[in-house]
Amino acid sequence: MYVFALLDKRKNFYHGSMTYKQGFITGLIISVFIAILSPLTQYITSTVITPEYFPNAIDYAVREGQMTQEVAENYFNMRSYIVQGLIWSLGMGLVTSAIVALFVRKK
Repeated sequence: MYVFALLDKRKNFYHGSMTYKQGFITGLIISVFIAILSPLTQYITSTVITPEYFPNAIDYAVREGQMTQEVAENYFNMRSYIVQGLIWSLGMGLVTSAIVALFVRKK
């Protein structure tokens, strides 16, 4: 999606010419938008699509000896997953933007 978005931005906004910096900034804006939507998607996934995920994940991790009950409860919960999703989406967005901007720049 980043490639298509940056190619479209280069073609329609920058009239076929885009620097690395312009591409990178465009990618960062996309990343921030994705990060803003991340908590909502995590909430929908955890409450509507798989409402028993957290209890099942806790039970499995404890039963398999991978974590203690307390550690599993601290890791497998809505707040933890929302924070992880925000950090992951911003971090990967930054990396993806840096790489994709290299390929879509054009003078």
